[in-house]
Amino acid sequence: MNGRLYRWLAAGTLVLTLGGPLSGSAQVAGQGQVDQEDKSVGGQHVLLAAVSAVPTAAAKAPAAVAAPPAMASSFNWTGFYVGGHFGYGRGNGNMTVEPLPTAATFVNLGPTQLHTDPSGKIGGIQGGYNWQHGDVVLGAEADYSFADMNGAKVISPIIQNNNTPFPGPGNNITALQDTDWIGTVRARVGLVPVARLLVYGTGGLAYGHVTYFANTDFKPVGTENYPAFIDKTKNGWCVGTGAEVGLATHFTARFEYLYYDLGRETLTASPNPPLPPFGIRYSWATSAQLFRGGFNVKF
Repeated sequence: MNGRLYRWLAAGTLVLTLGGPLSGSAQVAGQGQVDQEDKSVGGQHVLLAAVSAVPTAAAKAPAAVAAPPAMASSFNWTGFYVGGHFGYGRGNGNMTVEPLPTAATFVNLGPTQLHTDPSGKIGGIQGGYNWQHGDVVLGAEADYSFADMNGAKVISPIIQNNNTPFPGPGNNITALQDTDWIGTVRARVGLVPVARLLVYGTGGLAYGHVTYFANTDFKPVGTENYPAFIDKTKNGWCVGTGAEVGLATHFTARFEYLYYDLGRETLTASPNPPLPPFGIRYSWATSAQLFRGGFNVKF
């Protein structure tokens, strides 16, 4: 034998000692002596031993857990988009008629309110950009809508300052309001509660082209009428909410509610023919609710 190999078992630990020629025997602490004879294969020493009461590494290793099946990737809202929309607009065209210089002086006309409520179809285009971080989506959008929102109101006869009708047939107060286009530039803040669904709030600048007309006509019994006409692009604000669904990688559908307010427009009308010091101040409110459905193509 070219050498001797001893092993020591102590507290469940296997210690292998390789060395030159050694004599004697090995002791197991607290257990007596254990002799191990040399075994030689091809000039190499081989020790075959089993250590009891010590779990193997394989026994301690946790059982392999199968990986869960891959989930379909969620819809990514980040990117530019363009699309179209259509819907309906319901306006609040509250209008006031104020006699000048005072109602007490202008005895033939008392302060009056009319509601033209211009309403009708709308349709147009929109475009914007979204940025998604986790379940939060931030974005900006601009849109332009062609509109056919108009309304008219006629009061006849004219009610005088003492709450009696102006005498004679045909006298009336007429008011009209027409919005033929509306646009907005808005911020959007949204959440993704479930995959492919975006719910959001939005708000920003609104602008639109509005035509106003009014006339208080005391003829044929009276001699005067008080016409007023305004054709103007107005600015204001808007706020709303909506929901959008990702139908395909680059295609979404949406429904949106917007409220816009373009402020009031006021004009003082002089009598025709002139009759100082009398006049009439007309004041129109210009606000509406928009209900729009549409689609977007995302890039």
